[in-house]
Amino acid sequence: MNKMTIGGAFSETFAFLKANWMQMLLWVGGALILVGLLGYLLLGSTFSAMAMAPNDPSLVMGAFGRIGLFALIAAVIFYGVSMLIWRGGMHPGDAPNFAWAFQAGPALAFGMIVIMIAAYIVIFIVMLVLTLVFGAALGGMGALSPAALESGGAGAIGGGAIFVMILVYIAIIVFMLWLQGRFMVAGPVMADRLTRNPITGLGESWRLTGPSQWVIVGFYLIFTIGVVAYAFVAGMIFGGILGAIAGGSVVGAMLTMMVMAALVYLPIMMLSFSVPVGVYRAIAPRASGDIFA
Repeated sequence: MNKMTIGGAFSETFAFLKANWMQMLLWVGGALILVGLLGYLLLGSTFSAMAMAPNDPSLVMGAFGRIGLFALIAAVIFYGVSMLIWRGGMHPGDAPNFAWAFQAGPALAFGMIVIMIAAYIVIFIVMLVLTLVFGAALGGMGALSPAALESGGAGAIGGGAIFVMILVYIAIIVFMLWLQGRFMVAGPVMADRLTRNPITGLGESWRLTGPSQWVIVGFYLIFTIGVVAYAFVAGMIFGGILGAIAGGSVVGAMLTMMVMAALVYLPIMMLSFSVPVGVYRAIAPRASGDIFA
């Protein structure tokens, strides 16, 4: 277990991406195409029917069910693909193990969902306690929402209450970043050890990230800001150019979406898949393969 540096994490992340970009391009690109086709098959007719009968509640309920089913299938596909990418990058001599990947990936997704639900319960309890403690100053639970700063509500709440509210929201953001950092390497741990047990990955991730937890938070924050900035700038540039060429036609809109996915979202996804391995290698370099290939 090593003390991580932000520079070391970025170095390992881009080393993994450089060594495995072709494999990642095939897996992630294939997953995007498959999810897109499934989305069209599952949701295309539903949205068309809703457009023709916007006030039909049965169509709305059916749409929610189909969207939920599609989200579940997409999660299984992408988590399974992530396991294939991580295992193949850290152990390049192994053949793709689809049976393991599409069991381990959804297991990890389920584990993370449980953790996120627990985190939101903790946040709710903290917000409730703060409401009870500062209830008189904050004017009730509604004062803990952004709407309290609008329509003159800020003056009614009071400067001290606003300061507490800002601190609460900053603390929530930091808490969620910290939680993501503590469990960031759970997937690479499972891929490295070829295990289907999410408890093993989550527990080992918690142990490995302990000495560098706040450095990981800083790294994750910098990475997130960089990705958002790239997506915003690239989206404006490519979207504007392609939109002008397409001229508002349906075919042009579809081509624009495809090009945007290839030039903007695909690179972001490939980099996002590389980050957990980069952090894993930076804190436990001898736990996985010595060379990315």
